[in-house]
Amino acid sequence: MKELLEKYPKSLIKKASQIKALIFDVDGVLTDGKIIYDDTGREIKAFNVKDGLIIGHLRKAGIITGVISGRESAAVSKRASELQLDFCHQGIVDKGSVFLKLIEFYKLKKKDVMFAGDDINDLSILKIAGMAACPSDAPVYVKKYAEVVTAAKGGEGVIRELGDLLLASRGYLDKFLKSI
Repeated sequence: MKELLEKYPKSLIKKASQIKALIFDVDGVLTDGKIIYDDTGREIKAFNVKDGLIIGHLRKAGIITGVISGRESAAVSKRASELQLDFCHQGIVDKGSVFLKLIEFYKLKKKDVMFAGDDINDLSILKIAGMAACPSDAPVYVKKYAEVVTAAKGGEGVIRELGDLLLASRGYLDKFLKSI
């Protein structure tokens, strides 16, 4: 999808075409960062269906997908299961060490992984991932480490935008669209 890639430099497109895993934070990336509690104290989160749809296509393209989140939430576990993510690590204080264990487990190199995060606790990964990404509403000090700042704000299709980039850079997006 040529027009989708026009906004990116050729060097970034080439790098995106070699990414083997997309790992992301939840609150502020997959969601808008709001935490809502109902009257019983149960946590409620809103997820963008567009993110979920592209994750299925990433999986078909052989790209590993998963979550490293600082918080624990039953809603996130349910969504990760629905999306058939390769992994869902929650309640993680030291995200960087979990990231390093995951790349070792999947026999990847740092350069093989795109990570999307939005806040201070994501910096340890954003600084070492092969491609760092963040939503447009991330703080300036997070954007400083991102090669890709999405047009989307957290919860508004960040993963869709990044997934489109990864798939289009490989020519998979055109193939998927032609098969419809």
